[in-house]
Amino acid sequence: MGKIRFDKFEIDFEEREVRKSGIRLHLQRQPFRILELLLEKRGSLVTREELAQHLWPGLHVCFDRSLNTAMNALRQILGDSVRKPRFIETRAGLGYRFIAPVEVIGPAAGAVASAEESPARSGREHLKKYAANFDAYQDYLKGRYFLSRMHADSVLKAIAHFEAAIAQDANCAPAYAGLADSYCDLALLGRAGQYSADAKRLADAAYRLDPGVTEVRLARGRSAMLFDCDWNTAQTEFIAAIEQCPDHADAHRLLGTLLSALAHHDAALRSSNRARVLDPLSLPVAADLARTLYMARDFEGAAEQCWKTLAMDATFAPAQYILGLAYQQLAMHEEAITELTNADNCFGHHEAAIGSLGHAYAMAGMPRQALESLHELEQLAGRKPVSPYWASLIYAGLGNRTSSLAGIERAHESRDPALLWIRVDPRLDPLRGETRFQRIIDEIGYPASAQVSAFA
Repeated sequence: MGKIRFDKFEIDFEEREVRKSGIRLHLQRQPFRILELLLEKRGSLVTREELAQHLWPGLHVCFDRSLNTAMNALRQILGDSVRKPRFIETRAGLGYRFIAPVEVIGPAAGAVASAEESPARSGREHLKKYAANFDAYQDYLKGRYFLSRMHADSVLKAIAHFEAAIAQDANCAPAYAGLADSYCDLALLGRAGQYSADAKRLADAAYRLDPGVTEVRLARGRSAMLFDCDWNTAQTEFIAAIEQCPDHADAHRLLGTLLSALAHHDAALRSSNRARVLDPLSLPVAADLARTLYMARDFEGAAEQCWKTLAMDATFAPAQYILGLAYQQLAMHEEAITELTNADNCFGHHEAAIGSLGHAYAMAGMPRQALESLHELEQLAGRKPVSPYWASLIYAGLGNRTSSLAGIERAHESRDPALLWIRVDPRLDPLRGETRFQRIIDEIGYPASAQVSAFA
């Protein structure tokens, strides 16, 4: 779609590159898209509402914090100032205007590629053909947005959008992959027996429709990892996804998750950090990096990363949850209980938060409160399926190894994805010398030395 030059900068929209005096600069996707729209409407006011719809089309929610973060990143790359702007003028409470003289040096003057028309660096080139059905594609994108919230209610909204996309395009492989990911998330939220079969079925259906879609490979690898402990298939699919789309943040994020579970912490951190560089505004990417640091036993680093995540969204429950776990390992028991209570409230009283809070109470020398959490789990189990793993955590904290191991064994028998990190979670250290615990580890089939790809 041509090139534009201003001052010492040259913008190549087809290659999605920003160069200053010939040197390529690293500008993330959302700040680049802001620059696209400002240059497309150069000289005119672009409202914050227009920018929000350009970045998050069709979603009518507040993105003020994320928009501010992306705009600040753009200004930093350009070396621009809010008080004395050379390029981007701020109209307080209204929006922004690109004010510098511009020279069009390529074809299609005034035309700027949209994100969905951009090449593979956007991470969506493989989805391009599905954008032809506009309504289906918009529903797919909305589903992905709600899925990124990592909350049960949001997952249900994501499912509704993915199903709407399929209703409009029965061959929409990305939407089938989105449904598979949704059921993976519901399984992790405590409903493994109810949704694991659906997740695997939908991931396979997506693969049959279009294995060339990166999200399809990721959904297939994720279901193999969570429900079958099939480490080889998971790693093969994640690496295939990275080969298809090297700049896909979620591909690196999920490979980091796998490597973390297999105790390859250095490689896991490389993958997780790569995901963060590719998409610094993604809440799941940021929270998963914190979890990877926690599993690598860098508890101070995990806490710091959680705070960075919460700076983007103070109510993001996964970050509150991991922050509580990190504080617990740092013997900051009061702070751990506070953060896990916050996570419990924001999750909507999810069993992982209840079980982890009960464990924190036990480790803080508060057995009465730990038993109250155990009772709360028992009451919850009367209303819906609840993984026995979370009660086993509380028993472990209380020093009841027999009951703790019995719960872990039941979770293992049902292929509960909550056991994914059993090999590395510090809370289970007191059980590692037990024969019954080691037998579970052996039966899960963790490789003694997994092959770590160069992509890690």
